Amino acid sequence: MSTLLHEPSPENPRAYRTGRRAALGALLGVLLSGPLAVALVNATHPQPGWRDAEEFSRSYHPIQILPYAGGILLVVALILLVSSVHAAAGVSEKARTGAALIFTSAFASFIFFNYVAQTTFVPVLAQPYERGNAPIIAALSMSNPRSLAWGIEMWGWGLFGVATWLVSPAFNRSTLERAAALAFAANGPVSILGALWTAARPGWVMTPAGLALFAGWNGLLTAMAALAFVAFGRRLQEGEIARSSMIQAER
Repeated sequence: MSTLLHEPSPENPRAYRTGRRAALGALLGVLLSGPLAVALVNATHPQPGWRDAEEFSRSYHPIQILPYAGGILLVVALILLVSSVHAAAGVSEKARTGAALIFTSAFASFIFFNYVAQTTFVPVLAQPYERGNAPIIAALSMSNPRSLAWGIEMWGWGLFGVATWLVSPAFNRSTLERAAALAFAANGPVSILGALWTAARPGWVMTPAGLALFAGWNGLLTAMAALAFVAFGRRLQEGEIARSSMIQAER
């Protein structure tokens, strides 16, 4: 039993390839949901600082849903990334990575609900504006830093932080993979503390400090995806070298 629990990660080329594609998707999702999309919105039809639902509705433009569309791509890619890490994990990590799949499912449910609200429900309430819809817009629009939507958002990403912390030990083959493990593990406390701070101090996310920390977290997410992409690529290369050696030995 002891030998079984400490078996190395099985070679799983399909999981490695899926993991590389998912990591690329995550990198693209970070770009489209963060700097690129935000810059485009701010350059064309920005929302002013939140005052009330009526002003939000007057300033609303469909291009403002672009960051959330990029966010949907990011969430899909992260689901595939965690699933690929689970598929590639060794026996000793399967309990943790299996639990990570559950946390990732909960995370995706929170964030998908939020982005459906931002892209589908809130715009309908805002155009045309009716006074009776104001409380719902204020509760669900992410333009309002004290809205329910931000609570859902931050707790959703907190759940994903638990998932990345759980899968981090699966990266254990090299110095590069240990760097990936460190990035995945670091996302745990960073995301969980963000959720807890949102509960303690609603509205902090739209302050200068909150925006600076958001930029830093985007950098951490980028590092996670980039390191995972390289790590899965190296595993593919090592597997191909091993198979070539076996073929030559059999000859």
